[in-house]
Amino acid sequence: MSPRRNRTFFMRSYPHLTALFTPTPAVSVPRPYIVIRAGAAAVLPAHIFALRGAPPPGQPTFWGQRNCPYEEHRLQVKRMRTVSQVFVGLLIAIALAFTVASLANIADAGDFGFSLQPGRAGDRIASVTPGSPAAKAGLRPGDSIDIQRTLAARVMVVAPRPGDRLIVHLNRPDGPLVALTATASPPAPIGLLVIVTLTRFAFLLIAGIVAWRRGNDPAARALALFLAAYGAGIGIDLHVVPDPNLRFVPFVLVESLFALGAASALAFACSFPPPPPAGVRERLARATPAIGAIGVLLAFAHLFSAFIFGNPGIARLLLITYVVWYAAVLLVALGAFIASYRTASGAERVRMWWILMTFGIGFSGVIVILISGAVGFSQQWAGYFGFTTLFIPVGLGYTILRHRILDIGFVVNRAVVYTGVSFVVVGLFITFEWLLGHLVDRGSSTSVTLQLGGALVLGLSVRFIHSRVDRYVDDVFFRERHAAEAAVRRFARETALITTPGELVRKTVEIAQSRMRLSACAFYARQGEAYVAMHSTFAGATAVDENDYAILEMRTWHTAVDPHDQNSALAGELAFPMMVRGELAGFLLCGEKETREAFAPDERDALGVLARDAGIALDSLRVRIVERELTSLAAEADLPNDLRARLSALLDRR
Repeated sequence: MSPRRNRTFFMRSYPHLTALFTPTPAVSVPRPYIVIRAGAAAVLPAHIFALRGAPPPGQPTFWGQRNCPYEEHRLQVKRMRTVSQVFVGLLIAIALAFTVASLANIADAGDFGFSLQPGRAGDRIASVTPGSPAAKAGLRPGDSIDIQRTLAARVMVVAPRPGDRLIVHLNRPDGPLVALTATASPPAPIGLLVIVTLTRFAFLLIAGIVAWRRGNDPAARALALFLAAYGAGIGIDLHVVPDPNLRFVPFVLVESLFALGAASALAFACSFPPPPPAGVRERLARATPAIGAIGVLLAFAHLFSAFIFGNPGIARLLLITYVVWYAAVLLVALGAFIASYRTASGAERVRMWWILMTFGIGFSGVIVILISGAVGFSQQWAGYFGFTTLFIPVGLGYTILRHRILDIGFVVNRAVVYTGVSFVVVGLFITFEWLLGHLVDRGSSTSVTLQLGGALVLGLSVRFIHSRVDRYVDDVFFRERHAAEAAVRRFARETALITTPGELVRKTVEIAQSRMRLSACAFYARQGEAYVAMHSTFAGATAVDENDYAILEMRTWHTAVDPHDQNSALAGELAFPMMVRGELAGFLLCGEKETREAFAPDERDALGVLARDAGIALDSLRVRIVERELTSLAAEADLPNDLRARLSALLDRR
């Protein structure tokens, strides 16, 4: 893929961004150009530079380009995946850093004791907390005040820390200058803190897994960026930075991350499932970078107008515009999910239903908070609508693992369950010890006894908890898959009882395709120096030579192979060898699954057992046929005596 073709395509699609991405024509394309371009594919929703489906056989291409060499194709995919992983990892690191800092300074949130009336930019006091610094200074609801026209003062009004000093002027006759010193706010309830922290980690965990396992998929990159941006935005504490002037930075970072997350959610809605070549979703996908840029600019403009320039009227107007933009993006994303759900069918429709419910419930509270804030509804309980976002990582985690909306190649097995439960047990013990330290004096005999007793109870219950959780996870996530595997393994043992090769071959293909939900399946057996399909549901199943790359690998290593990785003539997804007496007697060729999921390890193992037992059964049937033919031949009356004796000796040696 030549740099000139890349620049031409980008200039034609987005001429207003050409100056940022196009080097001068007189020099060759430098490495920073490649990094910036790959970074755009990670930061933006990746529809400009992303692959559109699988490349045609023998001619891999990029969307909008032709004659793209295969190695360039693979290099570009790898580059985009790496940059997206680095970017998501950076967001996760930022979120974790702020989370650790906020947990280490839980009581660092301050309070002056007054709130400002919305729409007046702090010119009028809406309420005063009894006993607070504002109440002690004589401030009353309805007072008109002037606040210092500095960045630090405006930031302290919104996000104070204990010890911050604010000078206000009361607009009364002979109104004095009042100095307020912020006091520490009451600590947040431990339950609320745990919920918020778990929500942050849930967002970041799923984002990291999706970016790690599916960084080459545009839809997965958009989803990972959405989760990382939201997780980082939730995890940033506005009170962490001591300097009031630098405390402005978290404000900008939080609103920019939420704007980026909303645009990424829209990108995911437009790219999963892949949109048709023309349509509303395709046009939205093309416009997503511009939509995201508008949101980030609105966030910057609103915050700069409110804090740096101190223009309350313009700041209020920009805030309303930002809220309208944000709510509109979320509603359009939900509309895209609804449209995809209406056109989907079968298993795809089930997936879209879960995605629609996950984002619908998760975004409902955010939309309520945005609208209530824009209209001036400032009741404290309205903020609890934000807890609906907890449903997003929970719902996505369940849908990815249970319905495999994205093939992350990750299976919840016994080791994962044990690890997760162990973390929960350790967390319970830490929580128990923390509560014990607040209720009982540390170092006392009662404290030591309770600690030992709690540790003993948790230790003895670990095995019970592990078994129950393992059974529950296995039942919820993998019931259907285990039933299919059991059916395949049961038939593998029954193959030895089938009496005709035709029935054996037909039933083997039928069981494998129906139970594993394969798009196609074929039973290949050796005939001379080639392997021929005895029964196949593929559109075209041609014979393959014994020197085919996939055949050579199966003959050498006796393991399942992916024909695509071996440049084989076979058109399937996986080929399972039938080894008989150390020789490759045939193989079971499986197409991709109808759900487009990857084969789980236990599914591969079940199909491998089926192929092995079917191959042995076919070989046994062939031996029996030969024996029957020899017995019939030895019984013929006109057979020479010496030949009859030799046949009888062969039959006696069975």
